[in-house]
Amino acid sequence: MSSETFKSVCCRNVSIIAKYVTKNLGSDNLLLENLPHEPEFYEDENSWITLEEFVSIMEKAIDILKDPEAVFNMGLSAQELESWGAFKYLQKVFASVILGPVEVYKQVGKYNTHFNKTKDLIVVGAEKDRCYVKIKFKNSINPVDDFVSDSFIRGILISVPRIWNLPEAKIMEPMFEYDLKRLLIQVGGVDQSEIKFLAGRCMLRKEEIGHQVVLLSEKVNDEYLFLGDYREVNPDEDWDNVRLGFLITKSVQVNSHLKIQEGEIYNAPYFIYKITWRPLNFFQKIYQVSLNSFLSKKAYRDGLESQLETIKNYVETLEDKVVERTEQLNATKDEAEYWREKAETLLQTMLPENVATSMMQGRLKAEEMEGTIVFTDLAGFTSFSRDLAPEEVSNQLTGYFTEMSQIINKHSGWVNKFLGDGILAVFGLQSDIDHAETAILASLEMQKAMEKYPWHKRIGIASGKFITGEFGTEKTRRFDCLGHVVNLASRLQSHAEIGEILVCDNTYSKMSHKFKFGNKKQIAPKGVGTIDVYSINPKENY
Repeated sequence: MSSETFKSVCCRNVSIIAKYVTKNLGSDNLLLENLPHEPEFYEDENSWITLEEFVSIMEKAIDILKDPEAVFNMGLSAQELESWGAFKYLQKVFASVILGPVEVYKQVGKYNTHFNKTKDLIVVGAEKDRCYVKIKFKNSINPVDDFVSDSFIRGILISVPRIWNLPEAKIMEPMFEYDLKRLLIQVGGVDQSEIKFLAGRCMLRKEEIGHQVVLLSEKVNDEYLFLGDYREVNPDEDWDNVRLGFLITKSVQVNSHLKIQEGEIYNAPYFIYKITWRPLNFFQKIYQVSLNSFLSKKAYRDGLESQLETIKNYVETLEDKVVERTEQLNATKDEAEYWREKAETLLQTMLPENVATSMMQGRLKAEEMEGTIVFTDLAGFTSFSRDLAPEEVSNQLTGYFTEMSQIINKHSGWVNKFLGDGILAVFGLQSDIDHAETAILASLEMQKAMEKYPWHKRIGIASGKFITGEFGTEKTRRFDCLGHVVNLASRLQSHAEIGEILVCDNTYSKMSHKFKFGNKKQIAPKGVGTIDVYSINPKENY
């Protein structure tokens, strides 16, 4: 049975993607629309789909988010968003101070069978701060067809130590099962005529990028494995008794999707991850329990009693550590107070003053409010940045986002989030401001500012009621806005012409006497139906 017909990928993976998209865009509607099944099918963690369908969903998410690191970040978000279905309950068990990251990594192979049937994950050489993960694809699956999953899996595995508030793990990937030629053609988009394999050497566009080497095995737990070590090929090599791979000797950015790095080995019998992490030691256990209690929403007395109880439990078996533990507790309290003050300062710079104050006082509740949402997106930036170095792309966007944020703040708006090269802004969080008017003024000024850039902008504006509040997991929450108006602004932006500002009927009715609008027209955004909209010309209003 081929990978195109065999349902080999569990929708738990789709759930991870969908929750990451929702976190960044406010909804997963764009991701789950126009797929072979209804959204409810993909939300069921017992549903399975083909590898081909999974790859298409992943590629759709990348396109929607306009983020080259999206695949890795999706995997990385699984722990924070608890998006791996029923396995989130295991996360709570593992968060006990009795266990540590190594116990999770030991179970990776078992958990993998509940997520996909395309590959086997085998953990070897597990120690308290390191392990190897061997990844071998099933015979019916070509690894290149599942190229996107590599970054996805790495993101998930790197996030494991964060369950204990430890730094992310580090992963080295010295060996790949990908066939180098097929990878360059299928993922890198290289024409077959540009690749030559001559006398054990790989030539790409007339430059040598690698050559064959002999893989050397190492003994790990009574088993011999290839872990990335190698030697050069001898002229009189016994070809029947060696395993060969292609060593990359020159790093090449093949295209925006594929970069091969010097030192990597391709055409290997399997993938190898070398994972290292900081172990959870004795004092970190005390620190974690004490700090989590101190920073909880309980009163100070409850937090202190919890810390003292933790100390007491350890004193029963290690009385000689009493003084040292007390010092640790005091240091924890001092550090917690320091970071609390830092958090207050940071909140006041990131959120409107009234929202930040309510959040710090624990009075911020989810509520319905009247306001205006502005959704912007760039046109032409992707083609403009295609040939630029990543650092130059970052510099260009940083300058652009800085100027746009200043304009939005100037008109009493708040930048809720950056979405690839798009911006989602909220107006009306300050109740004494005319949110529809300030949103239009900010949009007009942003379009005027675009004259200095080599690309263009589309803007959608929608006024109405939406929900604001802290949303997220029990451990990780952020201030956000949700609702039909947010989605409507996004839809209006996608229907706007280049350089156009498109507003909904509600915004128009509030502001028709203050600005010059174009004639009424009708659009039919998916999931909304036919609606009246109006354009506003920056040249006639600014």
